[in-house]
Amino acid sequence: MFDTPITAGDPFDEDRTQQIVEDMHRDGYVHIPDVLNLDEVAALQETTDRLMDDPEIFAAETPELHEGRYVQMHMGKEIQTPFILRNTLALDPIFPAMLMREPFVSLAEALVGSNCRFCGQNVLRNQPNVAIERWHVDGALHFPVPDEVDRYAPGIRPPILWFTIQIALTDIDIIEHGPTQYVPGSHCSGKHPNSPDDPEFEGNGPVSIFCQAGDIYLQDPQCWHRGAPNTSNRVRYLMQNQYAVDWAYRRFGWMNRVPLPDGVEAPDRLQKLLGNTR
Repeated sequence: MFDTPITAGDPFDEDRTQQIVEDMHRDGYVHIPDVLNLDEVAALQETTDRLMDDPEIFAAETPELHEGRYVQMHMGKEIQTPFILRNTLALDPIFPAMLMREPFVSLAEALVGSNCRFCGQNVLRNQPNVAIERWHVDGALHFPVPDEVDRYAPGIRPPILWFTIQIALTDIDIIEHGPTQYVPGSHCSGKHPNSPDDPEFEGNGPVSIFCQAGDIYLQDPQCWHRGAPNTSNRVRYLMQNQYAVDWAYRRFGWMNRVPLPDGVEAPDRLQKLLGNTR
C-alpha cells in the first residue's frame, strides 16, 4: 500500500487489548513497550529532520488546514526553534503508513469505536530546553464539574472522545531527557490541574514515562500531563497519532463543509462561524 519502511504490524490479542482499555480508563494513560522496530524509528527520525529542515516546507503556510503551518515554532525567551511538524499526512507516505500501522488502529477501535476517525498527527522534535512543560489537559475540559465537587462519582467512567498514541522515537531513560509526565486518575477529576508545579489527584503525584525508542503510550487528553523540560544535550523525538469517535468527526467534519453560493461575500462573523480563515 505504501512503499515505506513502516511494517503492517499486528493487533494485540483480545485479552491484552481489553487489559489496555481497562488500564486506560483507570489511569488515563498506558505505557506499552516494544512496538516499533529500530529501522522504523530511524526512518521516522530521518524523515522528520529532512522535512523540518527543508526551507520550502518551513516557510509554507497552510491556511486551509487546522494548523496554519507545517512547522510550528517554539517561542523561547531569546530564540525561536522549529518544534512540531504538523499536517504530516500531506508531507510523506511514511505518515499515513504510521496511521494505519497495527496495533494502533485496533487499539483506537477498542477505545473510541469501530468507526474511529483520524483527528491529528504530529512529530515533536525537542531540542535541549524545549518542551511543553506546563501542566494541562488537551483542549477544553469535556465534562467539567462544579468547584465544590471533587471529581466524577466513583463508578462513572467518562467516555474517551479522542486520544493520542505517543510514539517514542528516542530513548527517554532519565528525567533530564524530558519524559512525558502524568497524574494517574486525574482524567476523572473534571478539572484543570490543581497546581502549576506539582499537581496531585487523590494522593497521586506526577509519574514519568521512562521508555525506549519504539515504545508507545496512550494518553487520554483529559489526564493532567506535561513534557518535562529536556535539560540534556540531545534531541527528543516523539510522534503522535490521534483518533476520535465517529460522531464527532461527522458532526464537526462533514457537516461544516457546505459552501456558500458563488459570488457571496461572507462577513468576518460568518467566516468565523464556518471555521474559515482569511
